Amino acid sequence: MEAVSAFIVASLGKKIAFLSILSATIIYFQGDVTVTGPGINDQPIDKLLSHYDFIIVGGGSAGAVLANRLTEVENWNVLLIEAGGHETELSDVPLLVASEHLSEIDWQYKTEPQDKACLAMDDKRCNWARGKVLGGSSVLNNMLYARGNPNDYENWLKQGNSGWGYNDVLHYFKKSEDNKDSSLARTPYHSAGGYLTVSEAPYKTPLAEAFISAGQEMGYGIHDINGQNQTGFMVPQGTIRNGSRCSTAKAFLIPARLRKNLHVILNTVVTRIKINPITNITSGVEMVKNNITYYVQVRKEVLLSAGPINSPQLLMLSGIGPGKHLAEMGIPIISDLNVGKNLQDQIGFDGLMFFIDKKVSLTHKRIESLDSLLSYASMGEGPLTVMGGIEGMAFINTISGDLSEDLPDIQLNIMSGSSVSGIGGIKTWKAHGLKEMFYQSMYKLTLDKDVWSVIPILLKPKSRGEILLQSTNPFEYPKIFPNYLTDREDLDTLLWYLFW
Repeated sequence: MEAVSAFIVASLGKKIAFLSILSATIIYFQGDVTVTGPGINDQPIDKLLSHYDFIIVGGGSAGAVLANRLTEVENWNVLLIEAGGHETELSDVPLLVASEHLSEIDWQYKTEPQDKACLAMDDKRCNWARGKVLGGSSVLNNMLYARGNPNDYENWLKQGNSGWGYNDVLHYFKKSEDNKDSSLARTPYHSAGGYLTVSEAPYKTPLAEAFISAGQEMGYGIHDINGQNQTGFMVPQGTIRNGSRCSTAKAFLIPARLRKNLHVILNTVVTRIKINPITNITSGVEMVKNNITYYVQVRKEVLLSAGPINSPQLLMLSGIGPGKHLAEMGIPIISDLNVGKNLQDQIGFDGLMFFIDKKVSLTHKRIESLDSLLSYASMGEGPLTVMGGIEGMAFINTISGDLSEDLPDIQLNIMSGSSVSGIGGIKTWKAHGLKEMFYQSMYKLTLDKDVWSVIPILLKPKSRGEILLQSTNPFEYPKIFPNYLTDREDLDTLLWYLFW
């Protein structure tokens, strides 16, 4: 294998780090390899300005877009602060999505113990993978490109949320999109030429066509689920460019990297937003880098895009949150608001797997082959380009069973392989926090067997959770209470699917 690795590294320059990692152990890699970001430099502390027009907290899925758009105005100076560093070579590989969960680019959050869910997980706590990296959770997710349902946007508009109707948001979806399917790009729902590359995976197993045919046999439409109607089946598109992950850092920050009015500082944690308690005007942020605290001032706005966990934590630490909880924490109250409440998560589960009698699914041995590695490294093709192994996507309506009513409440991610045992040697069950006892007794037998999996996801959960501070220490993770399945309707919807 060493000789093969040497040949690959010598011949292919683009993915040297990735292939070097694989040289000794093929795909069985458990560590972290960070590589220098492609042209996005970490601004030295002594080169920071004392004042910025805008300060963006969090360089993830939203923060990268904000940084790009704001710096289009040349006389606005923008500081983007990210708690993590650069992406890794492994995170680029679509099939190995679970490889970076529980790594240094993952915040490694865990929920509080649950009574009605997470029961097969260690300590009854579910893992919540969140990106601690430039590009945020767009570096850790399955890359699937699925917009919200048009009816949801229209309902927001009816409720008085001006600018949130479907046609309003469609304009911005299209503005950002560079869809590589020319037939879709020509429709009213997509476009080409934007920053974010969207395409199908270059590789498909025979199961992809079988999934779509199955949906058609059941009476579902086979169409673009990001188009006029969402209900139906589709070979998924994703944020994939030349066979590799297209994170928001690649899509939006790389094109803006040479703008002199954009400063990016990495491995820096914002610990407090500075707010004048009398005027309620934000004056800047307090941040920590290399154990040293710094203060940067803002002229216009601090934009908080630190995700659904860090954002409420930071607001509460800054005095904005539920008054009773802040008082208990000894934090001076600037504004008594329900920050951290109404937490919603689209719960799903991975345990539905089925053996097949043909050797066509994604297994360790097929992915480990030299042909597979060379195909990915040299051409951005082959099985390593399949997004988390998912080759089919469907949206179905369990409420009325009316296929013409476009109100899906379940999304199905259909996978060519085992969603628990993992693909490519990545121990997915560990990344998900599953108890080893459950894995050994129920799922280990699927290892290296030809199987397919279906992952049902609850789209409109009624259960509500909350996020609370653990302490006033900004480096101590907050408490996450998802309260999964506490509303009976959520359980009924999932059970309907299971016994459909």
